[in-house]
Amino acid sequence: MLPTNLSALALGTAPFGTGIPKEKAFSILDAYVGNGGNLLDTAAVYGMGLSEQTIGEWIKDRGTRSKVTIATKGGHPSTPDWTRRITEKDIRSDIEDSLRYLQTDSIDIYFLHRDDEDKPVEYIMPVLDRLVREGKTRFLGASNWTVERINEANTFAKNNGMAEFSVSQIFWNGAVINKDGVYDQTLVAMDDDQHNGYAENKIPVMAYTAQAQGLFSHIKNNGYDGLSDSLTRTYINDRTKLRAEKILSVSEETGVSPTAVSLAYLLYDKEVKAYPILGISRTERLIEAMEVFSLQQKDIDKLFS
Repeated sequence: MLPTNLSALALGTAPFGTGIPKEKAFSILDAYVGNGGNLLDTAAVYGMGLSEQTIGEWIKDRGTRSKVTIATKGGHPSTPDWTRRITEKDIRSDIEDSLRYLQTDSIDIYFLHRDDEDKPVEYIMPVLDRLVREGKTRFLGASNWTVERINEANTFAKNNGMAEFSVSQIFWNGAVINKDGVYDQTLVAMDDDQHNGYAENKIPVMAYTAQAQGLFSHIKNNGYDGLSDSLTRTYINDRTKLRAEKILSVSEETGVSPTAVSLAYLLYDKEVKAYPILGISRTERLIEAMEVFSLQQKDIDKLFS
C-alpha cells in the first residue's frame, strides 16, 4: 500500500535541468508544493540524471525532503541500441546514482522503467525485495509493465514473503489511445483489458502523458484538421471524438480549460485509482490544471454519461 497522504496530481519533472533550466524548475516546484502537491515523478534516464539532480538541489535548498514523496525509475534500456538492463547490477547502479543525485538516503517509490519479459519474475522480485530490505526504497513500482506481468510478479512475491509492486505507471489520459499509433511500442497504454485488470487487482496507476499533449485544447482551437499527424495517429478515433464532445461542452459551460477537464476522466474513475502526472513548463499551466477540482458533480457525471 502507498502512503495515504499523496496529492491527487503528481508533478512530472522529465525536462528539469535540460529543457527547463534550474531556476525555472525551482519556481515550478515551489508553486506545486505551495498549492498542496507532494508527489514528484522523475527517472534516472531523464536528462541523464539532470532531472534528479535538479530535484536534489531544490530539496537541499528548500529543506523540503519531508514534504515530498519522490518517485524515480531505473532499469531503462540503454540507448541507442535499446539493450535491456533488468539485471541486479544495472538496477543497483541506477538506484545508487539516483540516491546520490536526489541527495537522499531512501527513495519513496522506486520503479523499474521497463519490463524484460525474458527475465522471470522469480529473478526480478528478489532483486527488488533486497532494495527494500536494505532501506534504499520504501515502495516498489512497475513502469510500462502489463497488468498481467504485475499480477504474476506480485503473486510470486506474496507467496515468498517479498515486497510487492504497490503502484504502476502507464500511458493513460482522457483520450482512448490507438495502441498501434503510439510512437514507442515499448510503452504500455491503458486499454479496456488493462483497465479491467487494475479494477480487479486494485493497484493504483500513476498516469503519464495525462494531459494528452494538450489534445483537447488543440481540438477546441484548431479542429481535427489542425491536429499534428502525431496527435491524430495516437489519439483520434470514434471513442476519443465522443469524449472530446463532452469535454468541450463541460469546458464551455464551466470556463475550465479542455485539458484540465480531461483530467477528470482519470481523477474520478470509479474503478481504478489514478494519480495523473502533470507535464508543466510554466507555473500558470499548473494553476490551470488544478482547475479540474472546481468541477461540480453534475459536470463529472456528464463526462461519464
